[in-house]
Amino acid sequence: MNTADDLTQVYQQVVLEHSRKPKHFGRLENATHQAEGFNPLCGDKVSLQLEIAGDQIKAAGHETTGCAICMASASMMTDALGDSTVQEATDLAAAIDAMLNNEQSADKLPGMPLDALEGVKAYRSRIKCATLPWRSLEAALQSPVTAGDAASVTTE
Repeated sequence: MNTADDLTQVYQQVVLEHSRKPKHFGRLENATHQAEGFNPLCGDKVSLQLEIAGDQIKAAGHETTGCAICMASASMMTDALGDSTVQEATDLAAAIDAMLNNEQSADKLPGMPLDALEGVKAYRSRIKCATLPWRSLEAALQSPVTAGDAASVTTE
């Protein structure tokens, strides 16, 4: 097996692990911001909640249903948000989008496991699955919770 094959295998394993045991899965009760994302072509759904204090993301939770790529992307995203600022989260979402749309490579990302999403580029029809959680993040960052309403985004 060559190095490219080894790397592909590692990336696939990371995606599978996150899809089987997603991190930060479940509704975040203290949410200050939220968004709902939907991919009508394949049925992926993301419900994202964030707890933001000042400009710091204190917690993130998601309820994602759909394919392994969408589930893994949501898991990796909420895990990567950690104790980041709103600006850092916005920049990270932009870097993921640029990477998946061939505008830049994964070297702009903080490393594994997020760079494992780069393998999705080989499957153009699955890019929307990987980007849906990140588009939901962008919407949630702009959508404070008011009267239970959540921002809504779609891949179409």
